[in-house]
Amino acid sequence: MALPKYDQIAGDLRGRIVRGELAAGDLLPSERELTERWNVSRATVVRALDVLRQEGLVETRQGTGSLVRERLPLARTAGERYATSVATGNIYTAGEYAEIHSAEMVPAPEDVATALDVQPGDPVVRRHRVTFEGETPTATSYSWFTSETADAAPRLLQRERVREGTTRYVEMQTGRSPHTGRDWWTARLASAEELDLLHLTGPEAVAESRHVAYCAEGRPLTYEVGIVPAGRWARTEEYAMGS
Repeated sequence: MALPKYDQIAGDLRGRIVRGELAAGDLLPSERELTERWNVSRATVVRALDVLRQEGLVETRQGTGSLVRERLPLARTAGERYATSVATGNIYTAGEYAEIHSAEMVPAPEDVATALDVQPGDPVVRRHRVTFEGETPTATSYSWFTSETADAAPRLLQRERVREGTTRYVEMQTGRSPHTGRDWWTARLASAEELDLLHLTGPEAVAESRHVAYCAEGRPLTYEVGIVPAGRWARTEEYAMGS
């Protein structure tokens, strides 16, 4: 079932904000522009903007219009980062960068083996990074790949940034494009290492997300585990309830 038009509009604008296409302080398209672009009534556009205001993503100023709020507490999902890479050639938005802590071949832990469809203990690539906005760490994450993928994409084992993003790089090297993704989340207390990496004073909560991207053949391309501090919005969903 297709989402209501107002939610499609809100989702499109939300994605542009998260990917950095609309930066803090930027004006959103006017209500008239959105009405014409989406072929909807003004009331539908107003409702879409209300959704974004309630999420704390935009604010409306009299005589100016709706604009992106400053210092958005956003946590981008792996799928959103891939979309940014495809659109811009760079996985990082303005003011964002990553420090690569490790890039190495290790035995596959059980969850990684399950996600990548290999045997526990098989050699896999593990890349560990911390992402920053300015001087503030916003996430720490681990990306995992099979040794077969590493043979085709050797930069995965180099401790340097892959500016187009590892998923996009693997796609370019192997010809296997992401077709579907599976994500799941939990909230828990940060480990001692995570407190240090994210500059937190414990005990503090973090959100953990796990993501698997699959090619059109249903084979896994990558498995990623990301940890972000509490208070950062990762995603919003709207869905029907009842018959």
